[in-house]
Amino acid sequence: MKALRVYDINLSPETQPIDTEIGADYRRVTTMLYTLSARGADAKYMNLHKDALIFMESPAVQQIMRTDGMDGFPCMTADGEIVLTGRYPTNEEILEQLDADMLEMLANPASAFAGSGCNGVCSSCHSACGVPTASQQV
Repeated sequence: MKALRVYDINLSPETQPIDTEIGADYRRVTTMLYTLSARGADAKYMNLHKDALIFMESPAVQQIMRTDGMDGFPCMTADGEIVLTGRYPTNEEILEQLDADMLEMLANPASAFAGSGCNGVCSSCHSACGVPTASQQV
């Protein structure tokens, strides 16, 4: 499975109103990456403000900064290779970079937690995915 990273230079995207393009795209992408990560994917969102060292250590990010400057962000890399620059990726573009198994995990999220060891007793992480919570187990 590929290591997927989305790098963003917007210093405070979470404070953008949801009805703005930046706010809506930020929330969509970070939710998608968080969901995929919770289901076993190596998918992460990196923000320059919070992850400056990671930006400096990434050869792909350094290349974008040299060639496109700030116009190259947000960008997405897969296994350290640049796959998209200058905008947030669509959900389809994110899934396209991952194995087909991720599509199955998104289609059947409860199965993604079957081997997690928590046996569905964590109501905070299983309330929306269909794994029975402690109060639902018999």
